[in-house]
Amino acid sequence: MITWFEDQEVTAFMLITSPMTLEAERAWLQRTGDDPNQILWAIEHEGRIVGTTAIASIDWRNLNATTGTLIGDKSVWGRGIAGEMMRLRADYAFTQLPLHKLNSAYLDGNEASRRAQMAAGYREVGRRREEFFRNGAWVDFVLTELHRADWEARRQQHTDL
Repeated sequence: MITWFEDQEVTAFMLITSPMTLEAERAWLQRTGDDPNQILWAIEHEGRIVGTTAIASIDWRNLNATTGTLIGDKSVWGRGIAGEMMRLRADYAFTQLPLHKLNSAYLDGNEASRRAQMAAGYREVGRRREEFFRNGAWVDFVLTELHRADWEARRQQHTDL
């Protein structure tokens, strides 16, 4: 995964702004694996890891969490993998966990993330205007969420077809 973070095209719409060292990546994976309030999956395609998806910052009292997905292997961009992972992750969150709502976000201009989130049922709920400075310009941080009730309604629509 470390090579993904060395590619500016991959990190253009991420919150991290510099490559991660191998030691930092290992430490992050260890912390994530040890944290009872996070679930991280590797995304595998054709026998190799191409990305990750997670349910993080799980608030068990208020039954919400923050989600994120990264497709770091550019050779599989545009194949709908992120959207599929987001749908599978939501299925897990709402069938295996008692969560009520999933929160997410993307940097304005990240059309791939916007399309994948919308396809998975997330809705835009707000913006933090000019939150991040990227490539010489300020960009908005677009906030999204998926409620259990909306997920259930979409699921019902698909089974009725």
